[in-house]
Amino acid sequence: MSTLGRSTASAPSIGSALAADDGERLRAFAEIGSDWFWEKDAQLRFVYMSSGIGGQAASFAADFLGRRIDEVTLPGFDEVDWRPLLEVLERRKPFREFRFIRRTVNGGVRHLAVSGVPVFDGVGRFQGYRGTGRDLTKETLAEERAAIAQSRLSDAIEAIPESFMLLDSEDRLVLCNSRYRELHRAIAHVLVPGTPFGEICRASAYAQLPTGVKGREEEWIADRLLRHSAPSFVVEERQIGERWFQVSEQRTRDGGTVVVQSEITSVKRREQELAEKTALLRATLDHMEQGLLVLDAQFRIKMWNDRWVELLEVPPSLIGAGLPMEPILRLAAARGEFGPGEAEAMVQRRLGQWRSSAAGAGEFHPPNGRIIEARRSPMPDGGLLFTFADITERKRVELDLRRAKDEAELASRSKTEFLANMSHELRTPLNAIIGFSDILMGQIFGALGDARYADYARDIRDSGLHLLNLINDVLDVSKVEFGKVELIEETVDIVAVVESCARLMRDRADTAGIRLVQELTSGLPQLQGDSRRLKQILLNLLSNAVKFTPSGGRVTIRAEYRPGDGFRIIVEDTGIGIAKHDLEKALRPFGQIDSRLARKYQGTGLGLPLARSMAELHGGKLELDSAPGQGTAATIWLPPTRVLQHGSLAPRKA
Repeated sequence: MSTLGRSTASAPSIGSALAADDGERLRAFAEIGSDWFWEKDAQLRFVYMSSGIGGQAASFAADFLGRRIDEVTLPGFDEVDWRPLLEVLERRKPFREFRFIRRTVNGGVRHLAVSGVPVFDGVGRFQGYRGTGRDLTKETLAEERAAIAQSRLSDAIEAIPESFMLLDSEDRLVLCNSRYRELHRAIAHVLVPGTPFGEICRASAYAQLPTGVKGREEEWIADRLLRHSAPSFVVEERQIGERWFQVSEQRTRDGGTVVVQSEITSVKRREQELAEKTALLRATLDHMEQGLLVLDAQFRIKMWNDRWVELLEVPPSLIGAGLPMEPILRLAAARGEFGPGEAEAMVQRRLGQWRSSAAGAGEFHPPNGRIIEARRSPMPDGGLLFTFADITERKRVELDLRRAKDEAELASRSKTEFLANMSHELRTPLNAIIGFSDILMGQIFGALGDARYADYARDIRDSGLHLLNLINDVLDVSKVEFGKVELIEETVDIVAVVESCARLMRDRADTAGIRLVQELTSGLPQLQGDSRRLKQILLNLLSNAVKFTPSGGRVTIRAEYRPGDGFRIIVEDTGIGIAKHDLEKALRPFGQIDSRLARKYQGTGLGLPLARSMAELHGGKLELDSAPGQGTAATIWLPPTRVLQHGSLAPRKA
């Protein structure tokens, strides 16, 4: 044969079995084809090899000619297990696509495949084999790459958390991931490749996978297939009990369909919770006593409640999310709710106030006769929060209270004026009674005769003086309430004031069997104040102490000064004391702790209130510390500004 693969002259030819022209034609096709052709004789030696195996030269074909396949010495052929092929050849059987791998000299790999049929002559004698060979390297590498890609795609589909199903262009199942199989295990028998989508839907319906489908399975199947006919769709529905899923479908370019089923139960639960909270908030807002309005940064309506609409009588046509507030303001201005003035100017003034982003409050009067209080607060996003309250009743109550207060003040003023006038009217006859009783006591115009007349005259005088003191106390209280008491400021020697008061009270104390003690430190500072009012304070405190101290007890007067801490005058007694809950009552005008008609201790209850009022006029205060059966300590505190000078604190007793 030729050096391009024809058999040599010494090799037996089986070309005699073919017509000469047909043989030449076939060899021409073999030389130009992408596959290669070969022939073997009856001894299974190659007698022909075309160059299609790679366009090799005659030297390559020579490695085959005259040799059996297991005798070929090309690189890599010795690694191939030829036994399965040789067994077929020995049995004179045809074979197809016997694949083997050949490693090249440069380390490459080629995937090859050969096919052949036995040839017999006219009488059935075996003449050899004819066959073809193919280089499958590109196809094999492509298949490997496709297999890798397919594996990666399968891994990716398995890795996604959603349920995934792929249908072909004829709506038959191609594949679905394990997540889909897990959710639909009730219909696992139909989740096999090739199952029509309609059959899968029918199985799902009758397995009750869609929630609430029982009794209307065919209706659900028809609806599902109708949605499936669309190019794409997304729907949310309950399936597999109370679980929610989002089912989406999308057509592929080859006419198939991708079905993705995502569980959204947690999202739906949050949506439901949000809806419930929103409904609760809406109900709360609508049942609030206050009206509520929220605007965005451009003063457009964001939220409101029904109470706002009711209070302001806003037309429904002007209310809506995203609508501007200016028309509502213009309506309010036109109705006169902002007072007199040009409507547009008032609207712009209000908008200017809102732009300042400052909190504010105001009142206006809608046409329904109400008085509305509006409060404005800035929001973090630049918007505004308004609250509206109907203060009509509150204003009426305030007006009534103001009227009652004015009437009470008028009554108090009238009472004070009456007491002042009555005190003046009562003093005149009392002075006459006291004066005439003094004349009778002194028997200036002659003896009265019986000595008892002199005693009666003394009783008349004492009673008159007591009544006069009461009238003076009442008048002083009235003056204090009316604000008519003014201090006569002077330098006061407090030691002299204390000693004077002690002298005035000593006879009463001695008569009652009470020891009156003075504990005054030497060098006490002088004070700035009204000596007569300070003496009035001390006399009232001493009078109370003597009155409420049993015979054998003691009343002590002390005075002390601590720089920076003010001046204190303390009157202590060992009397009956006052319960803690009665202390405040004792300091009120006309306050009587013992309110019985025949109480043991007489008095008007003006002594302590007068003492406190006079102390407060000096910028000081009166404090009581007492307990039943343990006596009382009354302390007059005067501020440091009343102290003029001070000296040493050596004690001095009297």
